Amino acid sequence: MLLRDLIWRCSRNFGSDLAFLDPRVARTWREMDVRSDRLAAALQALGIRKGDTTAILSHNRVELAEHWFACLKAGFIRAGVNWRYSLREKLHTIRDCNARVIIVEASCEEALKDHYEELIAEGRIIVGLGAGHRQQIDFDALIASTDTAPHVPELADDDIAMLGYTSGTTGNPKGVILSQKNCLTSVVHNAQVNGYTKSDVRIYVTNPAGININGMCMNLVTGMTTVVDDYSTDRFLGQVEEHRVTTVTLVPTMLGRLIDQVRSGHHDVSSVRQIAYGTMPATPALIRNAYNTFGCTFINRYGASESTGAIAALDDDGHKLALSAEPELLLSVGKSMPHAEVSVRDDDGAVLPFGELGTVWIRSDAVMQGYLNLPDETAQALRHPWLRTGDFGRMDDRGFIFLGDRKNHMIVSGGFNVYPIVVENALAEHPAVREAVVVGVPHPEWGEAIVAAVTLYPTPKVSAEELIEHCRPRLSKFEVPKHIEIFESLPTGNTDKLNKREVQARLARSERLPWAAKLAVQAQ
Repeated sequence: MLLRDLIWRCSRNFGSDLAFLDPRVARTWREMDVRSDRLAAALQALGIRKGDTTAILSHNRVELAEHWFACLKAGFIRAGVNWRYSLREKLHTIRDCNARVIIVEASCEEALKDHYEELIAEGRIIVGLGAGHRQQIDFDALIASTDTAPHVPELADDDIAMLGYTSGTTGNPKGVILSQKNCLTSVVHNAQVNGYTKSDVRIYVTNPAGININGMCMNLVTGMTTVVDDYSTDRFLGQVEEHRVTTVTLVPTMLGRLIDQVRSGHHDVSSVRQIAYGTMPATPALIRNAYNTFGCTFINRYGASESTGAIAALDDDGHKLALSAEPELLLSVGKSMPHAEVSVRDDDGAVLPFGELGTVWIRSDAVMQGYLNLPDETAQALRHPWLRTGDFGRMDDRGFIFLGDRKNHMIVSGGFNVYPIVVENALAEHPAVREAVVVGVPHPEWGEAIVAAVTLYPTPKVSAEELIEHCRPRLSKFEVPKHIEIFESLPTGNTDKLNKREVQARLARSERLPWAAKLAVQAQ
C-alpha cells in the first residue's frame, strides 16, 4: 500500500464528506481527488515526470494538500519552501532540490520578485496561486485546463515522496529525504496513536513547509475533516467554535498564548476533546495550566524531521499519572510508538543503562533515507538502521523517555555543564512566567553566564530579581541565572518554536548585562 491509495479510498468511501477547509474554500474528498488528478495531469503535460521535484511556497491553505496529493499520485517529489525563510534560504531550497516547478502563493510572491527571470532561465516553471498573483500560469487555470486522468506510474516503497527541509537554524536548510514508506508509516501510526476517528474535526495551524504536510494530511487515514489556516489566537479560537473542532495540534508557544484567551470566557471550546502538542519542550507548569483551562485529554509527541515526525508519545493516561502521583512524568515525552524503537547511547554508540544521560537514537521504517546532497552529514546521522539524533536524553526502566536538551544548547559556565531546559522549567514554575528561554552569553570570568529572557502574565507582578530568588532553592548554584530580562514577546522561528539563537544574540548585545562594561574593555 502507498499513501496515494488512501486518497482513492477516501474519495470512494467518503466522497461527499468535507475533507479540508480554510477561510477561503471547502473541499470534499471527491473534489480533492478530482482536482489533484487534474493538477497531476496538467503538470505532466508541462513535461514533469516521476522523480521530478515540484516545490510550493505558500501559507496554510487547502491547495497545499491538493499539490501533495498530485505528487503522491504521479510520483513527483514534493518540496515545501518555508515562507518564513530568508531570501537566501528560499533560493537555496529551490536550487538544492532542483525544483522543476515552483508554485508561489500571491502573498509570498514579493519575496522572489527579483529572481523570477533567472529561475525561469534555469528551466523552472513558475505557477501563481491565489487572487492577485502576477505569474503567467495560474494554479486554478492549470487544473481547469484538463479533465483527463494522470499517468499513474509504478511506485516502490523506497521511491522518494518528499524533501522536508529543516528549519535552517544553523547554516542552510537541509533537505531530509523521505520515501513513500517513510511517509505512509508515519501518518498511519500517528493517526492511530492520536486516536483520530472519522467523526473528528481537526484544526491544523502549524507551518506545513517541511515534513508537516504529512501531518496535516492525517485525515487520509480516517476520513475526518481538517481545518487549515495560519495561527492567530483570536482566529484560531473562533474557528474552533465555528466548526466545533474536536482535536487540535499545537506547539507549546501557541498553547501558552491560548490559555489567557480561553480563561476570559469569550470563546466556546467545549467541543475540544484532545490537544496534541510537541516539537519543543513544554514546561510542567504550562501543562498543568492547560489541563485546568481546557479540561480535555492531552498527548505530547516527540520526533524529528529525520524520523518523519513523531515516534514517541506521552498519552493522556501518562499525563493523568503525572498530575496525580508522579509529577516528574510531565518532563517526559512518553514511550516509543508502535512503529519505532528508541535507545539512549554514549558517544561510541553503546547502549547506556536505564537512567543514564546520552544521545537519543531511533530505529523505524519512518527514519529518513539521508540528507540531500550532504553525504558527510548523512553519514554522521545514520548508523543503519538507526538514526542518531542531536538530542540528549535518558530512559527509565518503564520505557519513559526524558529529554535533556540538544547538545548544541548546552552551556558551559565556570567549567560546569548547564542544560537550559532545567533552568527554563524552574522559571516556568513561577505563576507569573508565561515563556522562558535560557541561553549562555559571554562572561569575562566564567566564560559563559546563564541568562534568561522571559515573558510574563499580567498578574502576579514580579521583577527580574524576584525571579532569580525564585530559582535559588530549585537549582544548583551554578545553574541560577546571573541575569534575567523581561520582554513583551519573544521571537519564534520557522516552525513556530521559540528562536533561541535570536534570543541569545539579543541578550549578548544587551547593555543591561551587569558585566557588559567589562566585556567592552576586553574587546578593545
